[in-house]
Amino acid sequence: MKTLLSLLALTASLTLNSIAADPPVNTECPVCHKDARLIFRSTTKDGKRVIFATAECKASFDKNPGKYQVKPKS
Repeated sequence: MKTLLSLLALTASLTLNSIAADPPVNTECPVCHKDARLIFRSTTKDGKRVIFATAECKASFDKNPGKYQVKPKS
């Protein structure tokens, strides 16, 4: 049990550090135009981190990223 909790804590720490080190370029989902959430994220070919409102939005973007325009944060 201690090992499992340690692994979960390590994973959470690495994820949070990754998000803080490379913040997303947007706050609005490029697919559905709702507020985006950090949990659904992808990286574009040019290395920009993009976040989405839902897993379905992320999947749509990953299939055809050229179809969607990512609006940078204001």
